[in-house]
Order: sequence, then C-alpha cells, then structure tokens
Amino acid sequence: MRTPDHGGDIWKISSRLGIPAISITDFSANTNPLGISPRAAAAIRNAVKVLPFYPDNDCTQLRDAIASYVGNVAPDNILVGNGATGVIHLFTQVFLERGDEAIILEPTFSEYEYATRLHEATPISVPMKDGFKLEADILLKCITPRTKAIFLCNPNNPTSTTLDRSDVEAIVYEAAKRNIMVLLDECFIEFVHDGDKLSLSSDAANYRNLIVLRSLTKAFGLAGLRAGYAISNKENITLFENFKITWSVNTLAQIAAVAALSDTVYLDETKRLIRKEQNYLKESLTEIGLYITPPKANFLLADLQGRTTASELKERLLAHRIMIRDCSTFKGLGSQFIRVAVKTRRENLILLQALKKELPRD
Repeated sequence: MRTPDHGGDIWKISSRLGIPAISITDFSANTNPLGISPRAAAAIRNAVKVLPFYPDNDCTQLRDAIASYVGNVAPDNILVGNGATGVIHLFTQVFLERGDEAIILEPTFSEYEYATRLHEATPISVPMKDGFKLEADILLKCITPRTKAIFLCNPNNPTSTTLDRSDVEAIVYEAAKRNIMVLLDECFIEFVHDGDKLSLSSDAANYRNLIVLRSLTKAFGLAGLRAGYAISNKENITLFENFKITWSVNTLAQIAAVAALSDTVYLDETKRLIRKEQNYLKESLTEIGLYITPPKANFLLADLQGRTTASELKERLLAHRIMIRDCSTFKGLGSQFIRVAVKTRRENLILLQALKKELPRD
C-alpha cells in the first residue's frame, strides 16, 4: 500500500524543473485563487511573539470562531484537526477496525480509501451513475452486517458535482438504524452557490451518527498551515478527543484561521470571483473542445475527448510552468480526465493559451 496521489505537489515539480515554486501556476490544487486572507496574513505577522509557547491543545479560540461562523453549533460540538485529512484519519481510527467495511462513493477523494485500509478495514466502492449522480437506493443496498462507515463528499472531489441534501439525509437516517457512521465531507461547500442550503453543518449535532468535515485551508487559502474541523454531537467529539495527537494544530494555524473566519469582505470577494470565473473557464474549455462536467465548486472536471491522455497533457503543460491534476488515478475515471482549479482571470488565460497550443484542432 502506498500513499495516494494528490494535486498541489508544487515542491516536487519545483525541484524537478529547477525553478522557484512561486513561478509555477498551479491548477492542480483547489484553493482560494485570492491567496491568504489579509486579516490572516496580518495575524500571522503579529504571532511571532507567542511561538515559544506550545499551541492551545483545545483550540479554544478557534472553536469559538468556528461556532460563530457556522451558526447554530456550540464549541463543544467541534473538533479541530491537522487539516481535513487529519480528521479523516482520526475518523477511521475511532470507528473502523479489522474486518469492518466502509462504503465509498466513487470517483472521490482517495484519502478515504487509504485511511480505511490503514486500519485494516475494507473499502467498498459504489460507482456514481451517469453525470456523477448519487443513487441513494443503490448505495444503501451495499450495506452489509460488516458496514461500519459511509463516506460522502459534497461537493464531490474531483467531479465538482453536488449531492441532493434529501439524499444525504436519507442515507444518514438509514445508516443510523444500523449503527453506521457517516462522514460527510463539506470541505468545498463555501465555493458552492447557496451552499448554506446544501450543508448539514448546522444540523450535525442533532444526529448521533453524522460527522461533518470542513476545511479551513481551501476557501481561506491556508493550505500550508493545515487546519480542518469536524462537527458532530458531543459524544462523538469526545471520542475524537480521546484519540487525537496532542498539539496537532499549530499556533500559526489557529491564529490565522481565527482571523480568516472573521474576514467577511475577503470571503464575499472570493465567492463573487469563483462564480464569475467558473462560468468563464467552463465556456472557454468547451470552446477548445473539452467536455466539462457542470461544475458546482471551485474546480472543473474535463474530459479530453480523445485528444490526448491526461498524463501526457500534464507533462506538456509543465513546459509552460502550469500544473493540472491528472485524474487517471481516481477510481471510476480514466486516462481522459483532468481537473483544473478556478483561478483569477489572468491565470485562467495563461492556462487557456497553453491548452490551445498543446491541443490544436485538426
């Protein structure tokens, strides 16, 4: 077993090409195209004086800030972890053991399967139907007496599609009858128009078997600091706290996240930019001759339509100092799929110009 492939490996590419990381335009990582929140940047600069101290292991100020940001959630219903990935691994550590099964809707984030296998449980893949849609009835039919967890990603990575809230609620309800935990990954929910209506974050504490996963690194541009959080009832949060690694969330991550959560101007600007550039990038890539799955989040899944392979295009674009995500490693996809993040107009134009050179029409 090996660690899964992910986008955003800019340091490896920087070393390979012998160029500074900041000279690469990275479309492979789905983070905020505006970069770090100005408030978060200022908070980090002012935090130097407290770095000699250990981090707050309880993340008290950050949990308070998250509770206020999400709404209708108490700090005791929140656990902060070392990025969303850290919370995923904590979830499998707490709720899965050898012989258990975990249902995973595919294609989706590969860390669910990796974390499941690390704890000697068996991942059960359930393919989405055409258009990357969830069929709740089919998923529920895959439940066996050994099923202990279900992973759902909304909006889903890498497809940029969403699951209907009613389908998610139906799965959580049926899973509760059979003592099955559901991890609902909402790490990209801020980028979805009317995402608040789709999210179960504010209701998570009312379910006994639901863990809602959120990220402080995607929408707020803090990927390098690693901070994510889980929302659930107090009993589940207590279980997490009993297993988490001490001081797993560093001081800078906590301070920056508190500041970023209060930066409503920055977040509003981000949402406006994503709505505008998402549509522009979709139309432009379609004109080039790619098929784009209708996107809901800040990234697009593109079918190359036989023009080349994802791995070959990825290599060609590196000559332009551009990184994209080769999606051939995702279950349920193949060599024709790439994923690109929605970025600023200037950066999107750089990608489009390079694609026109590397994917000329016959």
